[in-house]
Amino acid sequence: MQEAASVRKVIIAGPVGSGKTTALQSLFWGQALTTDARHSEADGSVEKKTTTVAMDYGVLSCPDRPERVHVYAIPGQERFQFMWDILGRNTDGLVVLLDVRQPEPITALHLYLDKILPHLKRPAVVVGLNKLEPAERDLLQMPPYLRHGELRLRLAPTDVRDRTQVLDLLKLLLTEIVQSAETGQQLA
Repeated sequence: MQEAASVRKVIIAGPVGSGKTTALQSLFWGQALTTDARHSEADGSVEKKTTTVAMDYGVLSCPDRPERVHVYAIPGQERFQFMWDILGRNTDGLVVLLDVRQPEPITALHLYLDKILPHLKRPAVVVGLNKLEPAERDLLQMPPYLRHGELRLRLAPTDVRDRTQVLDLLKLLLTEIVQSAETGQQLA
């Protein structure tokens, strides 16, 4: 008898332009469900012409174990916070993508953590440091972890245009989910 597949729900969050849609399109070979619309603030200050207004979505099957991972990328704009609340419910883990070239990326990180962490089943978070050139990665003087209150946040430089790196980011998160479950950590 075949073992039933377990299901995980993962959210990818981050500011506008941090690479959420690109990560999902890389992960799903350009076939992820997207809800992009023309960017309403197309005044030239934003690099991209479209923005996610509801979610991007895809499902991964793990080849080495009976597990399916539902991956949702949520809108980056704060005016779509209601989608953060809706999609964040009963989430197993969170990836926060940051464009490290933007001013104060750590402030943006804490905004998403404050809003989304209350929806997670257990504290499992990975922070993807995106948009770093290879030479910049070598110069990056960041520890492998940061703290948000009592929560330990795993940091990982990544290039979301590279499917393998996005998969590595999700593998890191799945490891954090398992470790969080094993230690019995709960969110307050």
